[in-house]
Amino acid sequence: MRSIRFSLMLMASAAVTIPAHAQERPWDFGIRAGISAADGEPANDIPGAGLIAHFALGERWRVGAALDRAEYDVEEPAKLAGVMQQPMSDPIDALAESTTFSAWAERMLTNPTRATTLFAGVGLGAAFIDVPDAAGPRADGGLFDIRTDASTEILVSLLGGVRRQFGDRWYGEAAVHAEQHFADWVFTDRVSGARGSIDDYLTWGVYIAVGWRW
Repeated sequence: MRSIRFSLMLMASAAVTIPAHAQERPWDFGIRAGISAADGEPANDIPGAGLIAHFALGERWRVGAALDRAEYDVEEPAKLAGVMQQPMSDPIDALAESTTFSAWAERMLTNPTRATTLFAGVGLGAAFIDVPDAAGPRADGGLFDIRTDASTEILVSLLGGVRRQFGDRWYGEAAVHAEQHFADWVFTDRVSGARGSIDDYLTWGVYIAVGWRW
C-alpha cells in the first residue's frame, strides 16, 4: 500500500512540473523557410525550406528536428579548382542541391506561459550535397570541365529566436542561427588535371516557421 501511495505521489509531482499544454499536446509540427549566407566558398547565399517538429520535455525545454532542402550556386568551381576562366564570359557557377537532417535542444528564456517567448538552443546536423559538373572556356583558349566532390557535411549550430502562440494550437516563430560546417570539398578539372579544395566554413542566417501543436 505504501508503495502504491509513493508511486501516486511521484506521478502527481511529475504532473506539476509539466504544464498542461505540454501534457496534452507535447508535439508540434510545421514548415519553415529561410536563407543563410557564407563568404563565397562554396557559396554566397543558401536559400532553403523544410519541415520542422518539436517535442516538449517540460516547462522550459524542448527538442527539435528538421528536414530541409536547399538549392544554391556554388561560386565559380573553375576558380576553386585553380583554373582561370575566360574573362569576357559570364562567371560559370554550379547549382548545388542539399538535403539536411538536423536535431537540437532549446530552452525557453522567458515565461513559457506567455503567448510570446524567447528561446535559444544548440544542435547537430548532417548535410548531403549533390553538385553537377561545370564546363566552359579557359582564359588560354581551351576548355575546362570541373567535377565537384562534396562529402557529407557535419553541422554544429547555435540558434535563438522568438515564438508567438496564436490560440491554443497554432504558432509562428522566427530565429537567427549560425552553423559551423565540417566539410571536405574537392574540385577537379577533367581536362587539365588542376585540383583545388575547401574545408570547414561558417554560415549564418534566419528562418521563419509556422506550425500546429498536436
